[in-house]
Amino acid sequence: MYFIFNCLIYPEEQPAMTKRKILFIINPSSGSSLKFKGLIAGHILDTIDRSKYFPEIHHSSGADNITEICTAAVESGIKTIIIAGGDGSVNLVARNLIGTDTALGIIPAGSGNGLARHLKIPVDVKKAVKIINRRKTQLIDSVNINDRVFFSIAGIGFDALVAREYARLGMRGFLSYFKVVVSRYLGYKPQTYELKVDGVSLARKALFVAFANSNQFGYNAIISPQAKPDDGFVDVCITPKIPLLKTPLLALKMFGNTIDKSAYVEIIKARHVEVKRHEDTWINLDGESLELTKDLIIKVNPASLLVIVP
Repeated sequence: MYFIFNCLIYPEEQPAMTKRKILFIINPSSGSSLKFKGLIAGHILDTIDRSKYFPEIHHSSGADNITEICTAAVESGIKTIIIAGGDGSVNLVARNLIGTDTALGIIPAGSGNGLARHLKIPVDVKKAVKIINRRKTQLIDSVNINDRVFFSIAGIGFDALVAREYARLGMRGFLSYFKVVVSRYLGYKPQTYELKVDGVSLARKALFVAFANSNQFGYNAIISPQAKPDDGFVDVCITPKIPLLKTPLLALKMFGNTIDKSAYVEIIKARHVEVKRHEDTWINLDGESLELTKDLIIKVNPASLLVIVP
């Protein structure tokens, strides 16, 4: 006999008393190549420790489907849910696991993979599954921004514009991301933001403001080298628009993990932030673009998500 999950067929295997169900969700619309995504399930089944786990594999058909799968899994007592996807896919799963004892595992299969890179989870599927086999866990923070939640990075201003244009391209990868940044930089007008950071008011004219729970946007583009997802803080990263000729140096610092040494970048650790925007309403939320109100409230939820780490 065989179990069938979303067209995946593998031999029936009855779990021993010591074995636990583990749920894998593969997002077909993540940023990785079709060829790579087609190999993920096979690598999972080849590498998962069958003496510990009885795996189920699902291919998601969208955000609502992922929520349904996660809700049913948590209610049925499954203690480990793995997402194969990028930061947006991680967000879709993780938001359903906040405050539960179900652990999130990540197989990086997106384009940027910011949270996975910060946690040092390898992009090689088999190596990532070997980490899942060991199931070492860590509690990390989640961060609310109005009625939404993020786990890696949220951003406003130019960051949000890039996320929106990048999504419209329909083509993932660093080169596509870079093209959007270059094509939009010169014409973008910085905005003035009124911020209240843990009760302290300040106004800044900025290219973008990023709220960092992890250290990077993805692609190892590190916006806040000292950010830690388990320290109870979100790093408020304020970056002005600088002359075009100076942007390569700032980019070198970003990819060299030293942007906090730049005189142009201001980073403030905070637990609670209020933002008043006067123009755009778009935000970048874990790599996905969406609209919120102009006034934002950012609040850290300490130690609210259990994550599998190396």
